[in-house]
Amino acid sequence: MITRSCPGTFLDIVPDRTASATDPALVAAIIDLSADAILTVGGDERILSWNKGAEKMFGWTADEVVGEQFAMLLPEEELARGELEWIHRTTAAEGAIRNYETRRRTKDGRVIDVELTRTAVYDDAGRLLGFSAIVRNISDRKRLERQLLTAERLATAGQVAAGVAHEIGAPLTAISVAVDHMMKVRCNVCVGADEMQVLLSQTDRIAKLARQLVNLAKPIGVRFAPVALNAVVEQAAALVQTQLNKNRITLVQELAPDLPPLNADEAQLQQVIINLLFNAQRAIGEGGGRITLTTRRADAVCAEVVVADDGPGIAGTDLAHLFTPFFSRTGGTGLGLALAAQTVKAHGGAIEAANNKGRGASFTVRLPIPQ
Repeated sequence: MITRSCPGTFLDIVPDRTASATDPALVAAIIDLSADAILTVGGDERILSWNKGAEKMFGWTADEVVGEQFAMLLPEEELARGELEWIHRTTAAEGAIRNYETRRRTKDGRVIDVELTRTAVYDDAGRLLGFSAIVRNISDRKRLERQLLTAERLATAGQVAAGVAHEIGAPLTAISVAVDHMMKVRCNVCVGADEMQVLLSQTDRIAKLARQLVNLAKPIGVRFAPVALNAVVEQAAALVQTQLNKNRITLVQELAPDLPPLNADEAQLQQVIINLLFNAQRAIGEGGGRITLTTRRADAVCAEVVVADDGPGIAGTDLAHLFTPFFSRTGGTGLGLALAAQTVKAHGGAIEAANNKGRGASFTVRLPIPQ
């Protein structure tokens, strides 16, 4: 006999009856109350059933999705690359796909990492009736994997950083000194002045990359002191204004008045904002555009700095990797955002990226307000 259990469990649905592995009510209750999303789809990819696990995972109720196309769950990137067609074709041909890692969209617009197992269902005559699908949310696992990847890359950077700095530091210094001397003494009026300037700038770029590797690998030492967030933002904006003007980018500052002072390292915080501004500049490209730099009080315990651009936005598949060392889609080194994330974390804050509703992307830095 099945005994009573806590209210709301499947044991309450079929009380005082002999348990059986083939009991339809028991089987239906197990499926409906599963923590995973379990659903069925017709041969035309319309959703036929939707359990409570699916409601919790995706946010839609059964009434909202039954009869709708399964494609409503796919992010635009997956639809564009024809993932649904591939899943349909492969499952019908092979009978099932198992533990396929992909991404799905929730009712509130979030994109989550999932593991999908899909099985084709046929009648006795071999006609395709539809598909059963089990979807498991693996966002936490993927986040941990990304953190491990970042840690591994940082460890690798730490191993090579000291050698890189030692091996190329001295030659670069010698080259820079020699080029600077030639520009002042020999090439200040000669036809090679422009070429020498390029050589000097590229030498400085290599030196900067070596310093970034060293900074990324070593623990961040934060010198905390009271700082005015708006002042730090204004100073950072002033330092990049000339570069933005050259690229025909308008910088708009929207700074909230009366923000309380933060306990932070002013120089490091300024560098974070500069990195985000340069990242926005690269995203916009050479055609010109607009960057909005905002400060605001998020709540009683946090202040925020938001850098928003009107560029093309961020591909959904890239959002999870933006702060991973050496990851870049804009031609940079892939170290600026990683360093920014490391610095913000050392301040007890958080940084996140998202696409704007209209156009472009936003990076939000949350910093704690001293209590």
